[in-house]
Amino acid sequence: MSALIVVLVAQAEMFDPGKVRAFADHLYGQEDYGAALNEYRRYTFLADSAEAQAHDRIIDCLTHLERYGEAITEAEKINDANRRHYIKGMIYFLAGAMDSSRAYLEGVDVPYRNRTDARRMIGLGYAYEYRFSDAAGYIAMPQYAPSRKKPVLGALFSVFPGGGHAYAGRWGDGIYSLFVIGTGTLLSYYYHEREETVKFGFTLGTTLLLYAGNIYGGINAVRNYNRSANEDYLEQIMQMNRPRE
Repeated sequence: MSALIVVLVAQAEMFDPGKVRAFADHLYGQEDYGAALNEYRRYTFLADSAEAQAHDRIIDCLTHLERYGEAITEAEKINDANRRHYIKGMIYFLAGAMDSSRAYLEGVDVPYRNRTDARRMIGLGYAYEYRFSDAAGYIAMPQYAPSRKKPVLGALFSVFPGGGHAYAGRWGDGIYSLFVIGTGTLLSYYYHEREETVKFGFTLGTTLLLYAGNIYGGINAVRNYNRSANEDYLEQIMQMNRPRE
């Protein structure tokens, strides 16, 4: 009989919404989002009327688990249009779908308390895409934007071995390219003058391949320069626009 009572009490605790909610909160605090998600869903099933915070936690668990499609489906259940647009915009932002994120965040009206944060996410979304001029309309920006170099100029300067690398500020790589291609050119000329046909053909072919690689490398050096400059600028933007505690 006592064993039966223990079982009944344990079952009652398992189906007590308050206990389920407390356990879900504990799991959430431990960042065990998968288990917390299951408990929050069990809580919403057992409770007569689950509060909005429990639903928010379900969405938050799904976003932490990168189950963005399910998070969007849950967000559709939010009745308040402003809040629904904000939450969906935030989910798409975390998913990296910046166009969709902006579409919803732009729909958040001015009176809504998270309007400022919505504009911040819009601006950061533009910044993540390196669209800094668009981002400037929404968030604070560092004074000096990065100067971009043109890959086509990298290719043109690479006509002179190492020129593209030098244009991108990679002087060491530029000097190395000049040395290697220059050496190959001199060897080709040397074997040509000595009429050593096989060696001449081999060194000339190798030098031409290296020369082509020099042009391709010059273009890539410029692209890497631009990417690095954009990343550094983006980091400054992130520091300027961190949410206040």
